[in-house]
Order: sequence, then structure tokens, then C-alpha cells
Amino acid sequence: MPYFTLSDGVPLWYDVKGEGKPLVLLQGLQFPAGYFWQKNIDALAANSRVIMVDLRGQGLSGKPNGDHTVSKNAADLAEFLTALDIQDALLFGVAFGGIVALKYMQEQDTSRLRALGLCEMSPRVMSAPDWEHPTFGDFPEEAALNYGAGVRADRSILDGFLHAAFAEPIDPHLMAEMKTQMYLTPTETVAAIIDDMVKPDYREFLPSITLPTVLVYGRGNNPVMPGRVGAWMADRMSNAELVELDGGGHTIFWEDPAAFNAALNAFATKV
Repeated sequence: MPYFTLSDGVPLWYDVKGEGKPLVLLQGLQFPAGYFWQKNIDALAANSRVIMVDLRGQGLSGKPNGDHTVSKNAADLAEFLTALDIQDALLFGVAFGGIVALKYMQEQDTSRLRALGLCEMSPRVMSAPDWEHPTFGDFPEEAALNYGAGVRADRSILDGFLHAAFAEPIDPHLMAEMKTQMYLTPTETVAAIIDDMVKPDYREFLPSITLPTVLVYGRGNNPVMPGRVGAWMADRMSNAELVELDGGGHTIFWEDPAAFNAALNAFATKV
């Protein structure tokens, strides 16, 4: 179980499987990487050198107080990739991981990347008068900015999000198992991340991304991302391809792993 210690002393858990060009995976909020990617890692490692990492405060990584901004996570990722001399990488992020990937593109040196992947994320989480693809289809600014405070008061409000992430009703035993994994990330860390992750607006930044990019979205029952935000993004990026899969919703990587793995492997092989 390898760890990399950041310059400020925080240990990051990571794992590497397979051989070939690097594929760096960033999972959604709260879940440890080893659990989150369990239905994908072997299939992806058959074609790539897959690197999965728990960002600060989450999963099996160190649990510091303080800075849990998206920008800090992107800076940690840059330090990690540099220290391990990971080059020519495909950086692929789901939901919160996708937000971190975009922040990395915006603020860090992208010369170590050959391609980008974004899955089940919106470039603007909150609603706005000119925006038709916020999370949940409607996420008023006041609600978004106070969501972290709600989590601090009662973390169980995230149970509803977990249920909404699946196209079909989730088995109670699986729900309990997932909550056990989620609670490895402290409540204050989750809330602090939410406080910051709802604020950025990447819509105007998207056209500046020239790296080959794959956009993967679940088009089954998906109340978290109900609209075709992936298509909206693809229309505004010069080098992006859209993959829409009908076998699941927000957790398409879990609900239809065969189709998800095939799509990501196909993209990783050709870039």
C-alpha cells in the first residue's frame, strides 16, 4: 500500500496497476479510490498503467485540518505527478474528480498530460439565469452555498444524493457498505470541499482546452445530471468526443462497467 508524502507532510494513498501509457483516475467525493474503481481497475489496467490516488482528507490519505479547496487538490495532484515523474498521462475525473481535473488544467502545468477525460460533472454546479445544466437540473445559488453547512449539521442529507446517483433503487446492504466507505472521509472535510466546489464556473474556460478530451455521461435515469451537459460541453471544445451510455445514471462506471471500461479503453488506446 504505497504512500506519497506531500511537501506539507500530508500522505497521499495511491496504487498503480498495469503497464503502458499512464491513466490517472480521480474519483468522486468521499469514496476511497480502491473501492470506487473496483469494477473498472482490472479492465483498464489491461491496456494502461493505471494510477489511482486518494486526494488529501479523503479515503485512505491523510486527514489534515485546513485547506480543502479544489485549487489545493489540483496543486497536490501536480506535486504528485511530478514526484512520480508521470508523463504522457490521460487524466480522467468523475464528478468532483472532474472538477479537480479542470482546475488542474486551469492552474497547473499541463505538459505531463496527453489527454483529458471528464465524467458526470458540470462546468457550473450552481444554477444561473443563463445556465440550463446545473447539478440536479436546478441548484439555486443560496441552496448551493449553504449545502456544506447542511452537511455539517446532518451528514445524512448526503444519503439522498447517493440514492439519486443510481438509475435503479440501490440495495440497502450496498447502501450501508458504501456509507462505511464514505465515512472514511471526515464530515468537516466533505463540507469544506463542497463549500468550495460549488463556486467555480468553467464554462468560459472550456474552449481553451485543446487536449484530446473524452466526455462520458450516463443517460439512464439520472436526476443528478438530468440534461445533456456533456453534449453542451462537446459543442464548445475543439477536440472533444462525447460518449453517452444508456446503462446507468450518475454512477455509470458502476452500473454499466463493461460499456464504461470499453469506452475509456478505446479512447486511452488512440490518444
